[in-house]
Amino acid sequence: MTKRILATAFLAMISCAPAAAAGFDCAKAATVDEHLVCDVPQISQLDGLLNSAYAEAKVASPDENVPRVARDFLADRHACGADRACVLSSYIGVLDAYNDLGATADIPKDITAETIAMGRAKASAAVPEKVGQCVLAQVEAVHPRIGDDFDDGTGIDFTNEGYQVSYNREEALIGSKPRDEVVMCLISIPHHCPDGDDRGRVYMTTNKRTGGTWTLADSQHMCGGA
Repeated sequence: MTKRILATAFLAMISCAPAAAAGFDCAKAATVDEHLVCDVPQISQLDGLLNSAYAEAKVASPDENVPRVARDFLADRHACGADRACVLSSYIGVLDAYNDLGATADIPKDITAETIAMGRAKASAAVPEKVGQCVLAQVEAVHPRIGDDFDDGTGIDFTNEGYQVSYNREEALIGSKPRDEVVMCLISIPHHCPDGDDRGRVYMTTNKRTGGTWTLADSQHMCGGA
């Protein structure tokens, strides 16, 4: 299948006449994950953002393999089956990926790590390993990515040895303090990585004290990068 045909097929799938606000026709839902999209309003809302996000990313980053991101997302979502947290996370992950490629999809503010966890996150000495898995952790330190200025980027360390970093000033997390409890959910695992290179996992994190939520990767570079 050529890239042009794949892109057309993906756009057609997510832009049919909507039902339940999903970006595809829920009357034609055939798989467990598709039915979940139609049955859960928050997931359905995110599905409705995919069409414009995909189109924006294609225009903004024509040299990037945007259709491959689409293929990986559909495979990930299908693998989730009836796991609500996994399906929801897969949408947040793909929209975050499209935004990195130039899209402007705004994740609704009522979708947080606590939304994904639904009260089931447990304290853990390790970071989540499965998409949709959430754990409770504590902030260890908040610091600039380099030097002393948050305008050069933001980093945050957690007591479960987790780490998130951004090249930007991340206001949502700068107010976090050591020992603040957070809910941390894994929303994306990169595909097509070299063996042994697991950089680029993306987490959505919510500070339970401040209510701030941010979505950031665990490395300044994706797997296979510098």
